[in-house]
Amino acid sequence: MRYINIKDLELPDGWLKKAETLKEKLRNAPDEATRKDIIKKNEIWRELFVPLNELSNGKCWYSEVIDAMSDRDIDHFRPKNEAKNIDDIPRDSEDGYWWLAYDWENYRFSSTYSNQKRYDKFDVKKGIRGKSSFFPLFEHSPVATTKSRCADEDIMLLDPCDEDDPGLLTFDKSGTAIPNTNAIYSEKEKKRVAVSIKLYHLDHEPLREKREKVWDRCQRYINEIRGIIIKDDISISEKVRAKFLNSEIRRMVEKSEELSAVAIACCEENGLGRLTGRI
Repeated sequence: MRYINIKDLELPDGWLKKAETLKEKLRNAPDEATRKDIIKKNEIWRELFVPLNELSNGKCWYSEVIDAMSDRDIDHFRPKNEAKNIDDIPRDSEDGYWWLAYDWENYRFSSTYSNQKRYDKFDVKKGIRGKSSFFPLFEHSPVATTKSRCADEDIMLLDPCDEDDPGLLTFDKSGTAIPNTNAIYSEKEKKRVAVSIKLYHLDHEPLREKREKVWDRCQRYINEIRGIIIKDDISISEKVRAKFLNSEIRRMVEKSEELSAVAIACCEENGLGRLTGRI
């Protein structure tokens, strides 16, 4: 997961006006059924597919993968129709955040496996994964009823549009998603990572395997560089090779690259934070 600045989203001409008209219809709707009907018949967030896609170079904002042959969803981070907790944690209200249905700041570009309920065919014992209508809050958290009160909620899910959240998640050499102990302050943050791994389906086996390959490639580059620079007499061709490998690693950690957070994790595990731009 990498930070996405949602403020960089370029809205099509006229989209905001349509959104405001629909927000007003929702506010004036006489009941929940009418609101849901308005939302179902006016999915104008789909018009933002391309600009949302461009913010991440086509990557899912949760899993950081690209797959041109799979569907992508526009996820309502705070679900529009209903919002459920996990683990039987009580919640003051399970009403959806319908008042954010047409708020572009509530949209996240997502892979189907992260956003929709799916059984993991590669590990059926894991049960159902996918965010779906879940928006878990910690016990005793207030539930926002206006946008200005969203910051009051004590949310469990990591948000790629919150600059403080993506760094709480990292990976090991097997490609497994884990809490970043170097960034986490509390047990609550560790819980947020665990919940996010489950609901965003970040433990999907093919995804883990793909991450492992990225880590292995980055580690091979690092090992080769070390094998060169420890020599007392380095040839010109070896210097050129080492410089090329350094540039390849820097490319792997660029935000536009698929699974760049895995390459960052590999570099930091090797004490090479300087290659990631973090030190």
